Amino acid sequence: MPVDQEYIYSLLRKYKDRTATEAEKEELATWYRQRAERDAVFPEDEHVVGESMRARLNYEITRPQREHRRHWLAAASILLIIGVGVGLYLRPGVAEQDDFAPGRHQAVLVLADGTNISLTEAAAGQIASEQNIQITKSGEGQLIYTLTSNVNHTAATGYNTVETPKGGQYQVVLPDGSKVWLNAYSSLRLPLSFSDGKERRVELKGEAYFEVSHHPERPFIVMSGGHAVQVLGTHFNVKAYADDGDIKTSLLEGKVRVTAGANSVTLAPGQQSRLAAENLTVSDVDIREAVAWKDGYFRFDDERLEDIMRSVARWYDVDVVFENAALKEETFGAVTTRFANISTLLNIMEQTGDVQFRVAGRTIYISSKQPA
Repeated sequence: MPVDQEYIYSLLRKYKDRTATEAEKEELATWYRQRAERDAVFPEDEHVVGESMRARLNYEITRPQREHRRHWLAAASILLIIGVGVGLYLRPGVAEQDDFAPGRHQAVLVLADGTNISLTEAAAGQIASEQNIQITKSGEGQLIYTLTSNVNHTAATGYNTVETPKGGQYQVVLPDGSKVWLNAYSSLRLPLSFSDGKERRVELKGEAYFEVSHHPERPFIVMSGGHAVQVLGTHFNVKAYADDGDIKTSLLEGKVRVTAGANSVTLAPGQQSRLAAENLTVSDVDIREAVAWKDGYFRFDDERLEDIMRSVARWYDVDVVFENAALKEETFGAVTTRFANISTLLNIMEQTGDVQFRVAGRTIYISSKQPA
């Protein structure tokens, strides 16, 4: 039986206004779960998906709506974020045969002796042991470093590197209990032990979200080229892709000091530093946009199409060609799941902007929309 779209909108509005009854909330939850399972590909853990989507429903439907076009797109994004396409695709966009599946948990672990281990193919359980460190893989895309029970006073030496390809992501639990989420096309170089020395230092290429264990006597330092982020214990995101041309550090909790050459700034929660052309600046930002990827979302707020497509290319492992260079400056705002096929995002941008997408092989060509 077709869904009454107006009725669903009324439930969304009641949810926003906090006037929905428990029965209406459950009806809305059941509706979007069913549509999510039918219309999108999500992580295997259904409990995680459902709870994450439920927690974000309220803030997605209360997004600022600055103008008519953004208003329409925000409404469409609400539907997309909960896995639905009711009434959105009135005309075909990216063809099904040209569609691309989203990224997934995949990475390579490089041990201290240079041995490569595919975390994509390795079975869950212990996959390596180096000195007094046990390295295991969980069944949920997580690499865990654990000090063995017979640890002596000699610290483990050497480094490991975790590398995600385009279309990959992975989570790492460091020897000190700190957690790192690696985005697509990124790498993290880490010591086997933080026991030796007065600091905990890792090296990042690409993007990662950090939840650092609190050890005041041993600051945690993230190096990205000549850029350093120093913390004691906090939650933050570092985006340092070489082709972005800048490095952004976004703080969720705690306090961090960002240093680049002779420049240094201290961030408070809700602030973001940006290093570009040796200039280090600080601004207040919507922190949810910076970490949306970690929670399984694309979240763009009036972002340049060129920047959006860089993120899309990394996650879906595709190439992007602008046939009209001026379109790089087009801006879009959208919130969609990262676990749907690429057509979900491309079709909504086609219907709300002045662009059209053509797929050939694994390349997406972007051109101006032709008059109807």
